[in-house]
Amino acid sequence: MATEAQFIAALTAVFESPSWFSTAEPLEVGIGDDGAVFRFGERFMVAAADMSVEGVHFKREWSSLLEIGAKTTAANLADIYAMGGKPLYLLVTAGLPVGFTEDEIAQLATGIASTASEVGARVIGGDLSSSPVLTLSITVLGEVAKPIRRAGAKVGDRVAITGVPGWSAAGLHLLKSDLSGSNFESTAKALISHRSPQVDHRTALRLAETGVSAMCDISDGLLSEVNHIASASNVGIEINLEMLESHSEFIALEKLAEDLGADIWEWVLTGGEDHHFLATLPQGIDLPEGAIEIGKVVTEIDVRIRLDGEVISKYEAGGWRHF
Repeated sequence: MATEAQFIAALTAVFESPSWFSTAEPLEVGIGDDGAVFRFGERFMVAAADMSVEGVHFKREWSSLLEIGAKTTAANLADIYAMGGKPLYLLVTAGLPVGFTEDEIAQLATGIASTASEVGARVIGGDLSSSPVLTLSITVLGEVAKPIRRAGAKVGDRVAITGVPGWSAAGLHLLKSDLSGSNFESTAKALISHRSPQVDHRTALRLAETGVSAMCDISDGLLSEVNHIASASNVGIEINLEMLESHSEFIALEKLAEDLGADIWEWVLTGGEDHHFLATLPQGIDLPEGAIEIGKVVTEIDVRIRLDGEVISKYEAGGWRHF
């Protein structure tokens, strides 16, 4: 079966064909970034869509309906913030399995509404249908003063991230291992990070306001998104993992990995679903509180991950894979 990247390439070849639209249309950013950006009057609007399918993105025996609604909403909001934008409105489409009740849909909706309201966004419509499994698709519309793209990193830029990734992967590890009831230190934090991940939108906005050259959400995994920025910007990126090791959240995550006999760097580099933001920014710009410098943009067209002075290559760059 084709990969997600191959499917996207095939769709791009169709939907970006000149026969489909006039070059005069006010499209600022099309397919291939965290969101699409188009001009609406004097403003730039940004749009993003995301889908969650039962058995692929979540399991109802692991997460409540409120958590599922909140998690899917967070994934969509993160895409808007990754473009430097602010979310305004959500359109929600749901496929409901046989036997789904009014109480259940109210729980799902509450998760969506509570997460959207945290950032001042609201649901304005959508659609319902029957489905073999619970399926939730959300489109978010927002506005942005100056779109931030993945393509923009410059040689000499610093690389920063808005938090320590890997916590959602740790939560998934606990659930898969049937250890969600364990009393390991940080078990609760890991489970919450997987079931209902938060979007640190305040740090994302502060980071965008500093004048970053490129930015993206790392929902598909840190290494995957580092590769996306490097490829889109036609530059190389070097990540130094030692710059994360002294962070208090990393120390707690490392202890949990040791308790579970897991590879912490697999969680950090390829775990996904953390909704932190990866950015490149010029020298001389102060990082906002909450952001962590983790590397630099280099001339060589390559991505290198360094640990203890050595380049490591055992981890795949693929991150989360839908297919």
